[in-house]
Amino acid sequence: MLKRSFHIQFGKLSDHSLDYLQGILQDARLTTILSLKNLTVAELHWQYKTGWNTIGALLSHMVAIENYFRVEFVEGRKLTDEETQKWLPAMDMGKYLPQLITGQAVEHYVAELSRSREMMLASLANVTHDDLTRRINDYDAETGCNLAWVLYHMVEDEIYHRGQISIIRKFYRDMGGV
Repeated sequence: MLKRSFHIQFGKLSDHSLDYLQGILQDARLTTILSLKNLTVAELHWQYKTGWNTIGALLSHMVAIENYFRVEFVEGRKLTDEETQKWLPAMDMGKYLPQLITGQAVEHYVAELSRSREMMLASLANVTHDDLTRRINDYDAETGCNLAWVLYHMVEDEIYHRGQISIIRKFYRDMGGV
């Protein structure tokens, strides 16, 4: 059974800031996965109104964004054509929303969320404090950003979408769903 630990352990990695970051990444994802308990296929793919996000689409978005951030910012390369084709719909959503309504069960999304986080943590295993703080010319033309902020932003985005998922679940129940 999955359970949050409520402790971030230090001393596992070469730098405490990396331990802290890894702890945040692990807890945010575990909390997201725990929030998906008992989701039905109908609930995952239900839309409040045409054009609105579904829970499944938001989960696909979390996976796509994490893979994009891993490739672009941690690995320091551009997405391949194959990766772009795979992740662009869920990164952008919008006009791609209909193809994100797949009928997949919650186990599919949990596996994808787990796999993308494992890949991110594996990529971060070789990151140094200098890598976390090095300027990246992105997000703000004047100041840029750094990898620590990019990863914070990724977790912030996940938590934001987890809130949307909670609201969608309430709408679903209020509209007569299980």
